[in-house]
Amino acid sequence: MTGDATLVVYGHDWAQRLLRSAVMAGRSAHAYLITGPEQIGKSTLARAFAQALCCEAPQDKTGLGACGHCRACRLVHDGSYPDLRLVEPVNDQIRIEQVRDLIREAALSPTSGRHKVFVVPSFERANANAANALLKTLEEPTETTRILLTSNEAAGLLPTITSRCQIVALRSLPADEVAASLQAGWGAPPERARLLAGLSGGRLGWAINTHEQPGLWDRQQSHLDDTIRLVHEGVVKRLEYAARLAEGEDVQITLRSWMFWWRDVLMLQRGCDDLVVNGDRLAQLQTMAARLPEAEVRRYLQALMTSVNLLRLTVSVPLALENLLLKMPVPA
Repeated sequence: MTGDATLVVYGHDWAQRLLRSAVMAGRSAHAYLITGPEQIGKSTLARAFAQALCCEAPQDKTGLGACGHCRACRLVHDGSYPDLRLVEPVNDQIRIEQVRDLIREAALSPTSGRHKVFVVPSFERANANAANALLKTLEEPTETTRILLTSNEAAGLLPTITSRCQIVALRSLPADEVAASLQAGWGAPPERARLLAGLSGGRLGWAINTHEQPGLWDRQQSHLDDTIRLVHEGVVKRLEYAARLAEGEDVQITLRSWMFWWRDVLMLQRGCDDLVVNGDRLAQLQTMAARLPEAEVRRYLQALMTSVNLLRLTVSVPLALENLLLKMPVPA
């Protein structure tokens, strides 16, 4: 590679400045925990930070400090730098064997640069044995070891893990920032970028995936077709749909799509047309807003948000979905 090999992070400028200052001062912590909602950019930020930590000639510029031209930057970009290790979940779980390998490697000196860097995304998927095994390395780190963990939320991890990490808590990006990033980095047309940004809930990763994979957009539209149809269905059809949804893998994705839809209906009923995010379906939204009582729409939106939270816990998915579908408003 002869050009710039810098790993680019879109958004989260405050986090980039924080981490860049640590790189430039040579005072990076031995362990970081990057938290935030799914698909918000945690792993992207961790990998870019890892590149900056490995860089042979960091520069105090926009980004995290990696020069993008040295041998280390090029090898990190290509995934072949010997002092950088990515530890990803296997079969949706980080196992103790993976952590033991990390511990053994962390005890060795770097072969090329100043640090041996380990990036461990989705650390909430580490089983109890794996999480406990990592503790000793976090408690007694070597001078050259840097461990970068990511997780959807710090609250789900062992307090003994989080207390030994510097926490970088990412927040959802503003819609206009997501739209600008889609246009700049992925060539999305302005209208499509605005639509995806509104639906993303500030999650740039979701917007990128949906832009690049037509099948994801088709699924999103199918979920909306379902909620429109179910408004006019009776109890039996709603219960049948709940049973099918409970058996699939799209429960959270479906309910998230529905939350944005019913929010849009409520926004139209309150005269806030400019806040609608499903702008490509405005006519259908207007029809539903005109036919459904606002109080029922508001109650159902609250029920949707409650169900999304409950389904993250150990509740009966079929029962929760049946309850939700039976609460769906009926046209007056």
